[in-house]
Amino acid sequence: MPSDDHDIHDATVPAIAIILAGGASTRMGGTDKTRLQIAGVSSLERVLRAAPADERIVVGPDGQDGAELAARHGARFVLEDPPRSGPLAALARGVQEIGEHAGGDAGGDRKVLVLGGDMPLLRRESLLRLLRTDPRGTRVVALTDDEDQLQFLCAAWPLRRLREELAAIEHPEGGWANLSLRRLYGRLGDDGLITHSSTGAESADLDTPADLAEARSAAGPRVALAQIIVHDDIARNLETVRDTVGRAARTGADLVVFPEATLTPFGTDLRRAAEQHHEAFEELLSELAEIHGLAIVAGSFTPADEGRVHNTVIVRGRDLHVDYRKIHLFDAYGSRESETVAPGQDLITFDLGGSRLGLATCYDIRFPEQFTALARRGADAVLVPVAWAAGPGKSEQLRLLLRARALDSTMAVLAADQTPPAGITGRAPRGIGESAVIGPLGQVRQQLGREEGLLVVDLDLSEVEAARLSLPVLRHGSAAVRDGG
Repeated sequence: MPSDDHDIHDATVPAIAIILAGGASTRMGGTDKTRLQIAGVSSLERVLRAAPADERIVVGPDGQDGAELAARHGARFVLEDPPRSGPLAALARGVQEIGEHAGGDAGGDRKVLVLGGDMPLLRRESLLRLLRTDPRGTRVVALTDDEDQLQFLCAAWPLRRLREELAAIEHPEGGWANLSLRRLYGRLGDDGLITHSSTGAESADLDTPADLAEARSAAGPRVALAQIIVHDDIARNLETVRDTVGRAARTGADLVVFPEATLTPFGTDLRRAAEQHHEAFEELLSELAEIHGLAIVAGSFTPADEGRVHNTVIVRGRDLHVDYRKIHLFDAYGSRESETVAPGQDLITFDLGGSRLGLATCYDIRFPEQFTALARRGADAVLVPVAWAAGPGKSEQLRLLLRARALDSTMAVLAADQTPPAGITGRAPRGIGESAVIGPLGQVRQQLGREEGLLVVDLDLSEVEAARLSLPVLRHGSAAVRDGG
């Protein structure tokens, strides 16, 4: 289902996250598991940026990166006392910190996300689901792994109940040293616990070197989908791009995807924009990519024969210099894109962060063969810049088509649409919003409404692999159909 949040990365809810991040692991050679690097950042940082809480408490040593993590994620580091007294004691220390920090207010009826700092593939939308499942706030909601085992360190607790259950199992002489989390969860009973199944590798933790290798293999790039208003004023659009890339960079994005026709909207002089402004736009994207250390995908226009243009999606940054020319032109619903735009011919993929990404543009979404062809070229996900035309039923069509193309190809589909300007008139496509992240089995992972916003997703490559094992449509597809025989 679509998220209630218009900006999935920046949105928080009135909740507290307690993240257990204590100490070294003998099975990992004495290394602090929470500081192991996964796709360029530590496991702990990945958990911090996934937690949609307005307060974050890390129970564990701050180490060399603690001050930076605390500043970047609004977190506080505390230590259990005595040290190494077990995860239940660490959790109790986090709960104690809530009361100490709140002063006279002991936290009220807020919910607490209990998380492990060595679970680097947790998904923000899953954690939001845990927090929102029980509105009355009387039961615990926890994630289960792919073997239906309860994840003690991925659960949403009503704070009041967490305090009560901790008090009930505290040692007679005080404290929780050497008591297990299993004992805490064992008190809940069937009526006190709700579970949700995990997807992909989100329930994985880092107990062994094999776990670490699997997590690194599953962790794809962090992608930000930028839903923006594209104005008639090109200078204004360039400034919007500059600001939005900076914002995406602050989320830790490896890649930011802008809509189709980001340079200038349909209904303007596309040839003039292509000849006079594309080069500057391309230079800006390269400059911003270099400054922020990421890659950028955006819709532009480049000159073509016979006075037309190519509707071109360009990729710049991270040593990428890729152009995709829209293949299928929007000669439908009374529009005639082919009068001003020449079609492209080539399927395009590129590699980033251990994943292969395909490109398509807007009307391409209606042609399943393009998406299955990209999947057969190894794409794990397809990026789809969009300027969707408004009209009766068009919103429903967009969502249906995005989900269908994901199922056709068993890969993720990430669409970035324009937000329509207020009071816009005319027939030129100016977007309807509704940018979305679709999982490889057609699940709507995240979605915006009509307003401007930023969707941020960490690609889970294991989810794509699992989808293709369970639904092998690419392998089962007829060679005769594929080859036109």
